[in-house]
Order: sequence, then C-alpha cells, then structure tokens
Amino acid sequence: MKRLYTLLVCALLGWGLYAAESSSSVQQNAAQVKKDKYTFGDFFDALDLPTVLGAGFTPNGIESATFNSAMRLGWRHHKNYGTFVYITYDTHSNSYDSLYISGSNVCKGEVWYNEIGMSVGYRLPLVKDIRKFYENPYFHPWDFYMSIQPGISIATVKNMELYYPSLDDMISGAPLNTVMYDMQDVDHVVPTLRFSAGVEWFIFPNFGVFAEASYTQHLMPTIIEQAAINKGEIKNPSGPITISVGLSLFFN
Repeated sequence: MKRLYTLLVCALLGWGLYAAESSSSVQQNAAQVKKDKYTFGDFFDALDLPTVLGAGFTPNGIESATFNSAMRLGWRHHKNYGTFVYITYDTHSNSYDSLYISGSNVCKGEVWYNEIGMSVGYRLPLVKDIRKFYENPYFHPWDFYMSIQPGISIATVKNMELYYPSLDDMISGAPLNTVMYDMQDVDHVVPTLRFSAGVEWFIFPNFGVFAEASYTQHLMPTIIEQAAINKGEIKNPSGPITISVGLSLFFN
C-alpha cells in the first residue's frame, strides 16, 4: 500500500510539472504571436519628426539664393536602416528682376514657394561588415540614405491693382489725394520630382542629426521660369539645389 501511495504521488507530481510546462509553452507562444502582430503602437513608435534648415540656389541664375525651412513626418521600417517614407512641407522665397510675369505687373519682386511632397527612400547602415549586419542587425550610429520625392510646388507672386476708396474709407479719413494700390496674390502650381541623399548620425537612440543634398526638378515651367523662357534667358525648366541640415526626433 505504501508503494502504491508513492507511485500515485509521483504520478501526480509528474502530471503537475507537465501541465505547468505546457501552460508556460502556450503562454510563450501566445506572447510570441502577440509580439509578431503589427500594432498601432508599433506604427506610432516608427514615426519621426525631422526639422530641416538649409540654403538653396538655382543653377540657371534667374532667381536669388535663399534660405529654406521644412517640416517632415516620417515612417521608418527600421530606425537606422531599411525603407522609409515621409511627407514634407517646404517653404522659401526668392527674388527676381526684370521678368514680365503672366498675371502680374510686378517685374522686380519676391516669389514665395510652398512645396509639398511624399518621399520614398532607403537607408544603408555604415558598418564594417554589412553582410553580418543584415544577418543579425544591431544598433549603429551612422547610416547613408537616398530618396526620391514626387510633389508639387506652388509659386506665389504679387500683383498690384489700383484701389478706389469706398464711402466707408472716406468717412474713416482715408487720404483722397494719394494713389493707393490693392496687393493681390497670383498662384501657380507645377509638379516636381526631388532627388536627395544624405548622412545621418544618431547621438542617442531616439535623437539624430543629418546632412542632406537635394535637387528638385520642375516637370513644368514655374511662373518665373516661363517668364525667363519668354525673355530668352533659359530654354527649359530646372529647379534648385539645396544643402540642408536637420534633427530627427523619435516618439520612442
């Protein structure tokens, strides 16, 4: 009878250990499935907010050099290697001289550009052995990236029109012996294609700095380029070359 009790206790202990091990294995598998499932949190953690400042010039010489600023919202498959996508908004102004622009009577003035685009690119890790890196990726501070960005460029120039005072203006004391003008905006939109390349350095895992060079090709003449073509100063549309530096800040 004592031997029977001993065998029964051993059986119960063995069954309990098996059940505990099976439960632990099920929990691990469930955790792995949950980990492998791409969630909204994973997408949010892959976002970054680069802030960019730079200077640009137009090789054809019809506009002045300029400083530009840009805001981006980006998504990266991996933080410092692999594919990435970002939406960008870029704004800058240039001056022009002796150009007769369609829809405007200002032949010497300033043109503002607001550019919107979506960039797709790839980051290459700058490591000693790239093959071993892709076999077993690890965090590294330097990477090189390239991208292409289709988008649009909105050029805005001014047009001056004579302003005739209304009765309310006269009552409010507007001078009647002075010629006044009404300044209006003239907008023009063209499609663009931007090519960029740069180097990024991660100072911390969630903070990096980068330097970038880009060229933007106008697929159609802007309102300024069309005036220069009509004048015979250039033959085809081109676009600016921009050198920029920026900061990359990650949510996680």
